[in-house]
Amino acid sequence: MRIRTSLFLFVPAIAVAVFALFVSFIQYQPKKILYNDPNRLEILNIVPIFNEDIILGNLKAPKTIIAFEDLGCARCQDQMEMFEELLTKFPDKIKIILKTLNVTTFPESSAESHQYLFCAYKQNKYKEFKDALFVEKLLDTNSLKYVSEIIELDAQKLEECLAGAEVANYTQKNEEMAKNLMIESTPTIFVDNKIIQEPLNITGWETILSLTK
Repeated sequence: MRIRTSLFLFVPAIAVAVFALFVSFIQYQPKKILYNDPNRLEILNIVPIFNEDIILGNLKAPKTIIAFEDLGCARCQDQMEMFEELLTKFPDKIKIILKTLNVTTFPESSAESHQYLFCAYKQNKYKEFKDALFVEKLLDTNSLKYVSEIIELDAQKLEECLAGAEVANYTQKNEEMAKNLMIESTPTIFVDNKIIQEPLNITGWETILSLTK
């Protein structure tokens, strides 16, 4: 009698547990994040792309590189230079979504430089700012202002951008995304939504991306 009673209680409990597991399974779907801009048609399953992102290259290019970078990181600087070479060589085959992360803290924090880079991008002077900053090799406020002047950024637009909500949202979203993806260092690079070990030269990039002229 006791055995029957135990079975009577135990079997329904198993059934409930199995049902709960089944419901959890069928309810789970990988999240798909769409571009906010209707002209951006790509769907990504892991790394969302936002309107605030720095996007380099042709939006319709078939290959997508998403790069978490830090201007104070030497390896990141090397990768950003290679990205430029790739875009020049394969302008219609790749696009690069740059997501800056404030990782560097010494000798200066990279946070402010990322804000300036974002605002330079908004004035269509991403390349000019990046190139001049890499020559300057300093991330302090005076150096950032100097670089902004020599590439002739519009001072009023720059001031408004630096104080605006868009650059703050850009920074916050990147930081939250990095935490969600457990990104702890830069560069961290995704190709077609899969994390990769970054190549050390253009030939390596061409191999990974299966690029030919």
